Amino acid sequence: MTQRPSLREKAILTEVRRRGVVSIQALAERLEVSLMTIHRDLNKLVSEGSVEKARGEVRLPKRPIDAEEGCLMCGKPVPVRTAFVIRRDNGEQHRACCAHCGLMALMMAKEPGQAMATDFLFGHIVSATQAHYVIGSTVNVCCVPSVLSFSSRDDARRFTRGYGGRALGYAETLEHLKSLIHASMPHHGEGRGVD
Repeated sequence: MTQRPSLREKAILTEVRRRGVVSIQALAERLEVSLMTIHRDLNKLVSEGSVEKARGEVRLPKRPIDAEEGCLMCGKPVPVRTAFVIRRDNGEQHRACCAHCGLMALMMAKEPGQAMATDFLFGHIVSATQAHYVIGSTVNVCCVPSVLSFSSRDDARRFTRGYGGRALGYAETLEHLKSLIHASMPHHGEGRGVD
């Protein structure tokens, strides 16, 4: 039995939210409707601003992040392409301009909560703990050292071939940032003159 359009639209939104990007063909097959029917449903969702269609795929719209709310670490504007979001258990949400600031904020937080990073190449939202990062590439879009997020290890490694840097997993990236902090801290007794 065919679902009503409103039920299909809900199913489409659920699938797009779950997967990030879905092919229109896959949606038609999953919902057992024609491509014409799925396009009609998608056109309605596009006109409402709920999804975007491009090159045979559907994704959530790339909404501009509120420019008044700057990065929680450095205060810079939060670009959509490098946004990092931290959601606390109490419902508070904080934004960082890039993975560098977002990961630093996580390290400093007493209760970090859930963190989401934006894939630099494709704009997908990915769990910060599942993401892969490129540190120190020649692409400096925000803070230094540059830390860019990627959905997959392969994408991160391919990016380093063209733009340099190191491809690291979540735990390795945190350790690298901790070592940078430690290296920049004055050690006990340094810089003191002899009385």
